[in-house]
Amino acid sequence: MKKIFLLAASLFLVGSLSAQTITDALRFSQMGLNGSSNYISRAGAIGALGGDLTAASYNPAGLGLFNSNELSMSTGFYGSFTNANANGLLSSDNRSNFNLGHIGGLVFFKPNSSDIKGFQFTFTLNRLKSFGNRTIFQRNGLNDSYISHIIDNRYDDAYMRDFYESYAVDIDTINDVYTSVFQNGRFNQLRSFTESGSVNEFSMSFSTNINNFIYLGATLGIPIANYHSSESFMEERLDVTGTPTDRYIYNEIKDIYATGVNLKIGTIIRPVNWFRIGLAIHTPTYYSIEDNLYSDVSYQKSSGGDWDPVTYNLQTPFRFLGSAALVLGDNKSIIAGSLSGDYEYADYSNMKYRLSNNILAENNINTAIADYFRPTNTLRIGGELKMGTIALRGGYCIMDNPYSDNKNDAGAASITAGIGYRANNYYIDLGYAFTSGKSKFTEYESTSALDNRVINLDHQSHIAQLTFGARF
Repeated sequence: MKKIFLLAASLFLVGSLSAQTITDALRFSQMGLNGSSNYISRAGAIGALGGDLTAASYNPAGLGLFNSNELSMSTGFYGSFTNANANGLLSSDNRSNFNLGHIGGLVFFKPNSSDIKGFQFTFTLNRLKSFGNRTIFQRNGLNDSYISHIIDNRYDDAYMRDFYESYAVDIDTINDVYTSVFQNGRFNQLRSFTESGSVNEFSMSFSTNINNFIYLGATLGIPIANYHSSESFMEERLDVTGTPTDRYIYNEIKDIYATGVNLKIGTIIRPVNWFRIGLAIHTPTYYSIEDNLYSDVSYQKSSGGDWDPVTYNLQTPFRFLGSAALVLGDNKSIIAGSLSGDYEYADYSNMKYRLSNNILAENNINTAIADYFRPTNTLRIGGELKMGTIALRGGYCIMDNPYSDNKNDAGAASITAGIGYRANNYYIDLGYAFTSGKSKFTEYESTSALDNRVINLDHQSHIAQLTFGARF
């Protein structure tokens, strides 16, 4: 399959349906490290521990460990930093915003049964992922242009319209030939890209505790996603002395709104007091998505307009989670602790689009997804040391790269830490996570062997979260 990378590092398979990209599929399928402060500070390794309302979005059996009513809320700060290296030209940028981790409540019922120790009904709003990034990079003295690329690959009229209406591209309607002054020469390019948004999941959960031995739980999840991106790409043509003679600017704004549904089921088994095993399965999330795109090109005059909104469906992959935990002591112990590990498997090559009015485009993009992505493994390790009412926590998480080739990378690693205070009827937790990763960005395939189109990106993000909870 010929791989064509465009301005937003997306694969445009069909021009009129360019909003559906493999990048968008991954964007709504991956999960971030977010939620309660306890969850963050343990690097998400709570699958076999439970006892946290964030468990509703991971292993709902963990809600079965509650034996009282609870309300809790988490809020904090999220910041991202990106460093770009474009053939030795270095640039960096950052973005920060307010972060709502979760808010929720649990109602506990104690039945008249010696074996059933309790039922729990839980309602939560958990943030699964935050989008916040800004990237700027520049390249000078290139041997071919982006316009030369789109002319050679003959994108459809809907995509080419902005370029020829601005006179950056000329069209011979009789011979059906596109030409441009940007097809020959040497070129400088400057690109800026900003994104924002989030995926929040409203969940309704039911869980139970059977004889303090088996805990069962199920969650109906309704994720609500919004994503906004703004991109500006400038390209200028140089004369033989290196002086710019012509310039155009391509702008693109994308807004995506999505609502989905999924089911999560899980269990925790406690064969002895100090050891627990957890298992959970997440069904695919079935998203209904509306994609709005605006683009324009400024050359001798501006040209642009709204593309018609596109609606389609997206299916994320199954997730399988296994976990184990060692628990020493209890809430009454002067010194207690826990050590837990979670493993998650997800096959991103199984992501699928559903396009009701274009079966050919649906088949093409799903074939590309199967070609570009692979199964991934995620490992989370977390620990806690409790000294009376004070708890110290830490963790580590590593996630595989879901891309099957070396042109892109979306793997990441996180180091986390936190502290908590527990009283009889309330608690306060503070959690922090530092996540880093490296990725490669390719705007498009160059026809010149002299041009290196790969941009090396270093990503870092920080999240600091404060949780307050009350039990009654």
